[in-house]
Amino acid sequence: MINVGVIGSGGMGGRHIRNLATQTPAQVVAIMDLDRQRAEAVAAQTGGGKVYTDMADLIADPKVEAVVIASPDPFHAEAVLACIEAGKPALCEKPLATTLADAKNVLEAEMTAGKRLVQLAFMREYDPAHQAVKASAENGELGQLLMFHGIHSGYGVGHSRTTDDVIINSAVHDIHSARWLLNQEIAQVYVQRVVADTSRPETCRLLLVQLTFQDGSLGFIEVNADSSYGYQVDVDLVGSDGSIRTARAAASTVRKAGQEFQAIDEDWLVRFDVAYVYEVQAWIQSLIKDTPTGPSIWDGYAAMIVADACIQSAKTGQPQAVPTLERPAMYAR
Repeated sequence: MINVGVIGSGGMGGRHIRNLATQTPAQVVAIMDLDRQRAEAVAAQTGGGKVYTDMADLIADPKVEAVVIASPDPFHAEAVLACIEAGKPALCEKPLATTLADAKNVLEAEMTAGKRLVQLAFMREYDPAHQAVKASAENGELGQLLMFHGIHSGYGVGHSRTTDDVIINSAVHDIHSARWLLNQEIAQVYVQRVVADTSRPETCRLLLVQLTFQDGSLGFIEVNADSSYGYQVDVDLVGSDGSIRTARAAASTVRKAGQEFQAIDEDWLVRFDVAYVYEVQAWIQSLIKDTPTGPSIWDGYAAMIVADACIQSAKTGQPQAVPTLERPAMYAR
């Protein structure tokens, strides 16, 4: 039995707490949230143990053997550094950090520790639809991989998001998917966008990222910050011998008034419901077996390097080269 502490009890943290409590051989022994009432309510529902309002206290709790970090993005790097310093493994929601400098600090801290302690929650690696695309890419049936195309539509945001936020919080998932599915690093990005609010030029409604990979293959990422119709994530891979697209999750087909249609998921918690279960199950098993697996701090850092180049391209309106990356041996996959 692994004793886990969870930082953050909102939508994402609450989902991890429930999955850990019901789907894994783990026990949630501590929950931290600045909103004590919310944390206490989640703890009461799931047997989540002691409640904290300071993440340092949760990490220092001797009963906590491993930590899930589901706090707001700006606090990820601080929490990861504290876990590394304490020698406690962690599953950290993306992004690894909100600045490239902080992401580099976290990477250097883990490399100094000399062992993998942190897994990044790029949950698409655990989504059956994405896994089927990955299998086709790896078994050679598509031939030489020529293009990645990712479509990412958000829904119900309720406010205009900044371009930086759309890149770091949303497109970072697609950046990782592109690297993972093509097994290639990205060499150049070119970003175009549609402003959400003309009185605030920093905002972004629609983001288009053109990618060039190190082997010359191409990629495109479309992020619709608020689609108005639902939450959707699709991936296409095009190869010299064929192409493949992620399958839609099974949904009932409705026929009514001369039309046929399927419902679209309302948010990521619905779309990736199964992936979140498989993700925490794999993480807990990796702790039991002491064999780190899944996306690493290196993957989080590499995605942030590309995201930073995207931010620069959005600001200048010009293509931006991505620094050449060489994966350290301890992060070999």
